[in-house]
Amino acid sequence: MIIKKLKLKHFRNYEELDIDFNKKINVFIGNNAQGKTNIIEAIYVLAITKSHRTHLDANLIKKECKSSKIKGLIKKNDQTDDSELEILFNNKGKKVSINKKPIRKISDYISYFNVIIFHPDDLDILKGSPSERRKFLNVEIGQLDNCYFLVLNNYNSILKNRNEYLKNINIDNYDEAYLEILTNQLVDNAVKIYFYRSKFINDINQAMSAVNTKIKGLDSIELKYETSVPISEEIEIRQSLLNKYRTNLQREIFMSQTMAGPHRDDFIFLANGRNIKEFGSQGQQRMSVLCLKLAEIELFKSKKGEYPVLLLDDVFSELDEAKRHSIIRYLNKKMQIMITTTDITNIDKIILRSASIFSVDDAVIIQKK
Repeated sequence: MIIKKLKLKHFRNYEELDIDFNKKINVFIGNNAQGKTNIIEAIYVLAITKSHRTHLDANLIKKECKSSKIKGLIKKNDQTDDSELEILFNNKGKKVSINKKPIRKISDYISYFNVIIFHPDDLDILKGSPSERRKFLNVEIGQLDNCYFLVLNNYNSILKNRNEYLKNINIDNYDEAYLEILTNQLVDNAVKIYFYRSKFINDINQAMSAVNTKIKGLDSIELKYETSVPISEEIEIRQSLLNKYRTNLQREIFMSQTMAGPHRDDFIFLANGRNIKEFGSQGQQRMSVLCLKLAEIELFKSKKGEYPVLLLDDVFSELDEAKRHSIIRYLNKKMQIMITTTDITNIDKIILRSASIFSVDDAVIIQKK
């Protein structure tokens, strides 16, 4: 799939923008804080409905404006006609539509248009908190299968209710039947999330092994999924979780929160069986995350039948020349790529021959001939 056109209105530092993209490579060059990353962010938001840079949608709206709009023209391999995607932000929330038809549930919109993003904070996937890694899992699995978001939303809603109930009871005075209903509903959705995540980890490990060999990255690389209970048969997972909740009830009431479940999941990167976060060099850590992202690209192609749009936001300055060239040549001709950089010499001249190059200066974009 590709994005053919992007229109912005009152988005970040852009008053209005209407830009057509090359179906292969698009390079945005300019100094920092001129609006390069805002282009990448807009495409990402168009696909995911959330930014990778901020938790507040209000930050996407241009200062002193009341709303912001992103519109994109998407071409998918299995469709003869282009699709128009639109997302509107205002003080009431956000609205999404496909071909001018409003989509009531965000979960029905996500996964229609797929992107993979590389950006300077990607190392947080490895070095950051478990919540960063869970967020990564949720976004990527949701792009592959939007039914995952339905299960995840159900789980989070029940978890919130269960935690609220735990906050307002004591071990000697509570409605055992009501708590059991909440717990069983939580477990029903937890089992599904475990299976979604476990399958994703297994699939990504296979893809990472192949990618790592091609780009000559590390000696070995894999992800290890860490859960509250062992992943086995459904009935065994259910029983393990229920046993944990029964055993830990007094502590959960004291802590006013559910102490086990997918909301406590994590994963770690291993090289030769050792935790890269603890034992790997900075270079090995960056290469690990890079292998993960490249593996995602291949996994999306395998599962969805076409490559996602690739967004590379100022990542070349973090890599040596050999690695930059190896990665771009690996990716070239496979998919549409958007690149931001402050220095065009970071990009292989052979790649630039087929690229559209845009200069960005204070939200003004000019295509170079």
